[in-house]
Amino acid sequence: MTCTTIALLATTPPAFAFSLSDLFGGDEKEAATEAISNNPLTSLLSSQLGISPEQAAGGAGALLSVAASQLSGDQAAELANMIPGAEGLTDQLPPGVGALLGNMDTINQIFSALGMDASMVTQFIPVVLQFLGDQGASAGLLDSLGSIWKTAQ
Repeated sequence: MTCTTIALLATTPPAFAFSLSDLFGGDEKEAATEAISNNPLTSLLSSQLGISPEQAAGGAGALLSVAASQLSGDQAAELANMIPGAEGLTDQLPPGVGALLGNMDTINQIFSALGMDASMVTQFIPVVLQFLGDQGASAGLLDSLGSIWKTAQ
């Protein structure tokens, strides 16, 4: 009997604590949600427009992605420096829409995929521009963004 017990103990793999969040990346999702909630642009959009932080992040990410694809090097770098955690905002876009971000024509579709009415685009733009102005964005950058985003208004 003692030999059987020792043999079983020797061949039994060790048990580790495990949760479903470990399996499905729950810690990463929680960290991303917290980062979005703490992002000042996301917080501003959520409070002023009455939308969820995830919708705010996805909408801002869509607008900023279109802008970044059309701005010159210096202005693109300035924009990236103006938004804390900007790379996390585009992570909130629905899967598969990244390829649609080449121009403003697709922004309405993206907002719809985020569960927002397309008319929300025109409400986002002045809030984002005001935020960037408050962060010290140059007049040149603000003018360029206004030109890029004007087709949505």
